[in-house]
Amino acid sequence: MRLFSSEVLIQARAASVWHVITDGGNFGVWESGILEADGAVRAGDTVRITPSGGRRSVKLRVRQVSGNVMTWHRRLPFGLWSRTRTFTLTPQSRQTRLTVVEKHRGLLLPSSKHASADLFLDRFTDAVRRRSEILDRATPETRLMQHR
Repeated sequence: MRLFSSEVLIQARAASVWHVITDGGNFGVWESGILEADGAVRAGDTVRITPSGGRRSVKLRVRQVSGNVMTWHRRLPFGLWSRTRTFTLTPQSRQTRLTVVEKHRGLLLPSSKHASADLFLDRFTDAVRRRSEILDRATPETRLMQHR
């Protein structure tokens, strides 16, 4: 098994961060590393994601738990290879800690090239932070809370 992870503290409410990571229609608008997503990013659905610079799209199965945890899962048959990316949001006062962990498993693991996965996850979490902070400042509820 190979494990990759990234974590960032975001100056935004968990609801704003959740909106950013589940709004597949806008993944291509911000620097998510994803060119487009076809399908809804919600529990039980399958979404087809085209990575930026990628030549082909990949199908991922989405699972969500209580609005704070989401997983994207992709696998090849017969246990040849699988990847699970887990997003965890931990509210902390008026901030949210986003942790993204990616696990790669399977017989084809030694031949796979995923050395840049840590760098990709760091770029992704930083882009989520920037977008969430902008959107959180733009919502009416947040402006009201800041003036109290």
